[in-house]
Amino acid sequence: MARRARRRRPAGARRRGAAASAPSPETPIKQLEFQTLRIFMAVADTGSLSAAAERSNIAVAAISKRIADLEHSMGSQFFHRHARGMHLTPAGRELLQHAREIIFSVDRMHNNLSRYALGVKGHVRVAATGSAVSEFLPDELKRFGDRCPNIVIDLAEWTSQRIANAVLEGRVDMGIFVGPSTHQDLVTFAYRHDELCIVAPPAHPLARRESARLADAVAYDIIGLEPRSSIAQHVVAEGGPGLKIRISVRSTDALCRMVAAGLGVGIAPKRIAQTHVASMEVRIVELAEPWAQRDLLIAVRSEEGLSTPARMFLAHCRGMAEPAAAPPGRR
Repeated sequence: MARRARRRRPAGARRRGAAASAPSPETPIKQLEFQTLRIFMAVADTGSLSAAAERSNIAVAAISKRIADLEHSMGSQFFHRHARGMHLTPAGRELLQHAREIIFSVDRMHNNLSRYALGVKGHVRVAATGSAVSEFLPDELKRFGDRCPNIVIDLAEWTSQRIANAVLEGRVDMGIFVGPSTHQDLVTFAYRHDELCIVAPPAHPLARRESARLADAVAYDIIGLEPRSSIAQHVVAEGGPGLKIRISVRSTDALCRMVAAGLGVGIAPKRIAQTHVASMEVRIVELAEPWAQRDLLIAVRSEEGLSTPARMFLAHCRGMAEPAAAPPGRR
């Protein structure tokens, strides 16, 4: 019997049911364009496709496809998908670290080059808490500006948690926030010491005391700072069920004005509040709580990754650090 001739499969074809071959080494690099990395970071940070879509202003379906294509091209699964959201796999955590470094470097390159085109010799992005912005940075920025007039400091005032996240994500070069830091990927240095106090109207019962506990203050209406601030979070956490926050404001200046008007008592940074004692008729009372003594930290992702202007500003700020602040090091 004559043998039936075998049909030859076209080149590149595979048997039915056979596993797909792994992507070639060149494929993932070509497909790792910056927008995909930004989308991956948004999903990793928010833990949700819908939240990442809102942040990136891209449809959820498009976000999902980008992530799926990225996983296919790299031959790895980067997320565990659950009903409660998206959680990074070990491979995803590794990619997130590299993605942040890549995007941080590219953004810094674009910013620095655009500034050079305008005649500026350097640009440093800094985020700091309200107390650092009001108490310490004005004089230090003046000194640094006199020494380095061609370096521009882009300063944002944010809460401590937001600052730490911004440093980690590369949206700022360095941050100044209230310690301690819980982020192991941040390198922190001592900066300044800060103290909280009670601000009361002159005729208030607390105004006659040298010191008081928070429990003494919560018997009265409280003027609070914005809820996301570290001060407000301490007051809420320690104040207990009797806490009555009458008004929330964004600055110590506004808090002191509300206190001077007799609307309640407030918890604020002592150095800032003291500047308003004469002009606003308020009294300063020591806050006898352990958390009233605060250490401000300078945080960067790494010294090596900073631009030359950023390293210069970091050295300037470290040179102004107070001995009472927390010891430097990786937290």
